[in-house]
Amino acid sequence: MPFNSTSQEHSEGFIRLSLAAPFLQYLTERKINPQPALDQVGLKAELLSDPSVFVHSELVYGLLNSFSDVSGDRYLGLNVGETFDLQEWPPFAQALQSTKTLFEFFTRFIGLVPQESNSVRHNLVIEADKATYRIDRQQEPTVPPIQVTGFGAAIYVRLLQTVVGDSWDSSRVRWESRYINGLPINYKGIEVGLGADPGMQISFPVEWLYLHHVSEGSAKPVASHRQDEEVTVVAALRSVLRDKLDETDLGPEAMAGLLGIQPERFLKALQRQGTTLPREVKRLRVDVAKEHLKEGQMTIAEIGLMLGYSDKSHFTRFFRGQTGMTPTAFRKKQRL
Repeated sequence: MPFNSTSQEHSEGFIRLSLAAPFLQYLTERKINPQPALDQVGLKAELLSDPSVFVHSELVYGLLNSFSDVSGDRYLGLNVGETFDLQEWPPFAQALQSTKTLFEFFTRFIGLVPQESNSVRHNLVIEADKATYRIDRQQEPTVPPIQVTGFGAAIYVRLLQTVVGDSWDSSRVRWESRYINGLPINYKGIEVGLGADPGMQISFPVEWLYLHHVSEGSAKPVASHRQDEEVTVVAALRSVLRDKLDETDLGPEAMAGLLGIQPERFLKALQRQGTTLPREVKRLRVDVAKEHLKEGQMTIAEIGLMLGYSDKSHFTRFFRGQTGMTPTAFRKKQRL
């Protein structure tokens, strides 16, 4: 009896960049300079604290592996996962607040994780004697997700330990992944095995699903960053493009580079979503223009300049062509 999170229709492989923030915080607290790793993938540290930014999953895999290299910590992902505050992760906190058993938690959690990433598919498979929580990668990664796998192992082992309490028996738990070099072979006494695919999974006795879970600390309301059902290439593009609309090079190579994906894959992903890069650039320019016209703090010329139009008349023609009214008329309408 399987329960799963996403369909194959949305598998471009994008992930919320802020999921890497705990790694940056971990290094910073230990006075380890993360800049060489950030420079290697072309990212600024402040972007990791912005929950609206999405990039391709392989960029994140590479970044976290580089963090491991600069820290000299082979098991960095595992160590970060053991210190990570699960209550601060919206899918976990929201699922925990609205359920009583591990079974209820997992079925609720599976419905929430697509808001964070579409690079993986979560499944809960229930058999007669065991249950398996699987995290399948939607695409074969060219960058090995070693530290991500270690992080996942720490998170899900912690979750199970919390739920089963005194019934915990590490000898009845098995973790599998192709990338088991992200954790020690005897991690916390559980069985660690080599998996056949690039994802990861944890298996445990099926009866544990019906034990009542215990929250890690006091439950607190956590707002979701997004209300969209799935992360798409369009959402990822808009997240990195918003502050770059005044730049001259907004072509496929530049945009794909910001997302950490090859230009050909980027354009194919847009095509699967039924759109094009020029169309999405226009849509975002219109949306951003409307936001600032409603706020009324910037002049029309300043808004146009921010969107890449050095001439106010050029911006006015663009806006009227897309909306049917001039920026001035739109602003006046909002004030009525």
